[in-house]
Amino acid sequence: MMNLRARLQSQSLWKLFCTMELRLIPVLAVMENCRIHVNKDGLKRTSKLLEVRQKQLEQEAHRVAGEQFCLASSNQLRQILFDKLRLHLLCEKNLPKTDLRQHQSTSEVVLMQLQDLHPLPKIILEYRQNFVSSTWNQTGTVSGRLSAKHPVSDIHTVAFSLWVTVRYQPLPSK
Repeated sequence: MMNLRARLQSQSLWKLFCTMELRLIPVLAVMENCRIHVNKDGLKRTSKLLEVRQKQLEQEAHRVAGEQFCLASSNQLRQILFDKLRLHLLCEKNLPKTDLRQHQSTSEVVLMQLQDLHPLPKIILEYRQNFVSSTWNQTGTVSGRLSAKHPVSDIHTVAFSLWVTVRYQPLPSK
């Protein structure tokens, strides 16, 4: 396999790599490892919107499950999905089990396979997406700006057409 330099040179990308990519690596490292000043008021407003949406998702999950349970508990979710609703029997594929105890998994992969069989898996997927941590990406945006992965820069819930833009709005340090 050709080395990185040769591959980039063959595509006329070596200069771009040296002048842009390599220079941005330490900047991204600092952003991920150091604190970034942000617009607190904007984050508080966004936090309130996300909190309202989390509560809506919890209520909807309880309604479609027919009982209250802790959405963050894999054991309680497993009991609802597989013991009560028996969704694993409706699924055409064999669903993976947990490594340690060989229980039915409640992972994202499993929920994706079950989401067309009952509304609960889709609700749980959205509920789990609303937790925030970040990895910065320097590629993949048309505008050339940085984007964040986990969270994405926008959280969109189709069912309620609610757009919550999570913009960190970095502020210059003093």
